[in-house]
Amino acid sequence: MEFQRQITQAATQASIATERVRNMNRVYERNSPTSANTVAVLQKLATGNLNNAADLLSGAGSALSVASDVSPKVGTVMRSLNAVQSSVGSVMTMANASDNPTIRSAAEGVTGALGDVRTKFNAFAGIKAPSAPGSLATSTGSGALFSGLLDGAATATPHLMTLSSDQGDTFHFNLSTAAFDKLRRTTKYKVASQERLNRQEALQAVSQGGETITLSGVVFAASGAGRSSGNPGIRQIDALRAIGGRMMPVQLTTGYGEVLGRWYLQAVEEEQEALMSDGAPRKQTFSLEFGRYGEDYKNV
Repeated sequence: MEFQRQITQAATQASIATERVRNMNRVYERNSPTSANTVAVLQKLATGNLNNAADLLSGAGSALSVASDVSPKVGTVMRSLNAVQSSVGSVMTMANASDNPTIRSAAEGVTGALGDVRTKFNAFAGIKAPSAPGSLATSTGSGALFSGLLDGAATATPHLMTLSSDQGDTFHFNLSTAAFDKLRRTTKYKVASQERLNRQEALQAVSQGGETITLSGVVFAASGAGRSSGNPGIRQIDALRAIGGRMMPVQLTTGYGEVLGRWYLQAVEEEQEALMSDGAPRKQTFSLEFGRYGEDYKNV
């Protein structure tokens, strides 16, 4: 569905912009002689991402007019729209804090396009406007409208995290797909040491290190996770492997709306237990490892 693909790509572009604006502000605060050029590059890249997101949202509004039945995709689209809004909200907050009119203007363009496509989608899908002003537009957490009605989800359960890629792949972690019960995030900092005669060694901060996120949980395939959409529970891990196999960065957004940025899916570990007579597992214990992509590593 062209409409859904454009909405998902808009969410990815907005997420990339959030990461770049965050890095831009971080570099700006260093106030070093080389900061000005780096800030200018990041500002240009972030503005481009925001403009791309606005164009994709506008294109999605046009594609909606020729779309077929969208009811099976309501949850997916709503979550992508909420992800865009969460990202743009973060960008606006940072732009206001650093008094950056260029970024602010680009973010306002995304906000306008988002409001337009959301209104059109609500009308097309027959979604009743919320009674409280702004309640739908600001909902990015577990209470989002239709938040659980999505690809591979059997019931309207709150989602824990959303994974999406530039290619339009989307995976929602929740009770009816693959729910993780533990998240471990590690942030490293490179500190070099120098031994000194008869004294304690000297330490020097060299650079920011990498980050990793590890998710671990269990899929009970026999309970019917994803079966209502023709996607058996045992295929949830395979879907994640397929996304990782593309070797492209993905964006992670929590269920409560925090944009974690872009990451590589580095490892998928699976353990099958309680096998049935045909070898199909009743229980799959899994562990996923994500490594921080570092949006500015390639360009700056």
